[in-house]
Amino acid sequence: MGTAHLLPLLSLLTGMSMLQQVRSWSITVPTTVSAVEGSCVVVPCQTQSHSRVTWYQYHNIHYPVVYDGLNPTKVADQFRGRTSVPGKAAEGNCTLVIHNVKIADNHLNVYVWINPDAKQTQKFHHQTVTILVERKAPTISIQKKNVDGEIFQANCSIKHSCPLSPPSLHWTTSSFLKNSNTMAFSENVQGQWSYTKTLHGLATYEMHNTKMWCSAKFMTFSTESQKITLNILYKPVTVTLILEKKPIVEGGSVTMECSADCNPQSHKYIWLKRQMGQNNEITSTKRKRPFSNITRKSSFSCIAYNDIGEGKSNWVDLDVQHAPVILPESSCHLTRKALKCVCQAEASPNASIYWIIDGNHTLPSSFSILSAKSNNVVSGEISGPAQTQSNISCTATNSLGSDTKQLSIVFSNTSSLYMWLLASMLLGIGLLSGCAMFIIRKQSRNRPQSPSDNVPQDSPYTSLQRSQDEDAQSRPCSRESNPEEDRLSCVYDNEFVEEMSISMRAEQDQRYAAPPQRESKSVDCNEGVYRNC
Repeated sequence: MGTAHLLPLLSLLTGMSMLQQVRSWSITVPTTVSAVEGSCVVVPCQTQSHSRVTWYQYHNIHYPVVYDGLNPTKVADQFRGRTSVPGKAAEGNCTLVIHNVKIADNHLNVYVWINPDAKQTQKFHHQTVTILVERKAPTISIQKKNVDGEIFQANCSIKHSCPLSPPSLHWTTSSFLKNSNTMAFSENVQGQWSYTKTLHGLATYEMHNTKMWCSAKFMTFSTESQKITLNILYKPVTVTLILEKKPIVEGGSVTMECSADCNPQSHKYIWLKRQMGQNNEITSTKRKRPFSNITRKSSFSCIAYNDIGEGKSNWVDLDVQHAPVILPESSCHLTRKALKCVCQAEASPNASIYWIIDGNHTLPSSFSILSAKSNNVVSGEISGPAQTQSNISCTATNSLGSDTKQLSIVFSNTSSLYMWLLASMLLGIGLLSGCAMFIIRKQSRNRPQSPSDNVPQDSPYTSLQRSQDEDAQSRPCSRESNPEEDRLSCVYDNEFVEEMSISMRAEQDQRYAAPPQRESKSVDCNEGVYRNC
């Protein structure tokens, strides 16, 4: 009875034990993983909740430990300090991370062991992951059309296998890029990550034909992208006229080239010509062309056009060779003591000046000669003692011809002119002084007298003086006389009367102040004896 009841129980326990023994762990891992040298590599792994995980390198003979969180000392030297399992075991995350991937890690096979301390047999080495390692360099991409003064944009991208720690990117670009700035972003591309740094700025024509590149810095090394030569489109910024290297003779021809610094090349030219006071324009598709019948004082310029804009050259004055021409300013000046002649000639090449005095080509030893040059004008000067020369001429000559001119002689007596000016100044000073004296006298005559100068009213001279003054004022001048002589006579008479009046007044004051002692005598002052009173 007891035995019969125990048999079914033993059978149930035996079945449960056999089920536990055949239970196995299921894991999900990829077959291969791509890694970038210098970056990290993530090997995804997912299973059930567990307490411990270990990773091994697949080997036929022994089992090198790649990761063991419980016993780090058991990890192989080539992986020690480089591996980690950052996921949560309770969530079944068994992902492996290998840092600082090396080329030696290429084709590395690894497998995971879940709860390695359990007694159940686990054949996880049949699910291995192969790690493929490659070296990556950053790549550059720029927009197709870059124009001077417009926005310039370029991208520097690097693929890596470590999403949490991308490599750093650095730009090496033209110093002529203005107002530049950068921005970065990452994205997942087919199991790897792409890290991009974008450069923005203002394009300038100086950037044309310069090189730019970028570099990616990993933990232990750096890689560079290829160097790109920039192609910047810009209008003609420097336009110059280039002349063929040969002398230009008046009446001849010259070939010119309109050189323009631009991108793309110019496709149209306008030639500007200033000659003999006239301006001409010639439109052409050729940057080099001849010009004929050249005259002195000719100037040229050109305008170059391309698809972006236009640019103009400076005006170029041609150095045209021509025979000498004596200028109108050439002449002689003769004074009482010296003769001085100046002869100016314009020529290219510069002319030589020769003098002829009264048919003699050799100047007297008493004469001195000077010469000066300014641009294409030569100035010759001779000076010497004054003589009776009557014929003076100068000749200017160069390799293209000569010109002769007889100089006019201008007489200038500087001493007589000086004396005349001095006499005029003295006469003017005399006239000014006379007028000033006349004005002063007239003002003093019209000035009122002070009381101390008045004669007492009882003086007999007072009435006499008053009647004489009234007489003089009532008839200042005689009608029969010459007006001009009378005017001068009146002036002098008035002055004489005034002086006489002053003298008589002084004498009268003295007589009244100190009368002489004499006998008293009765005098009849009638009209006949008026002067004795």
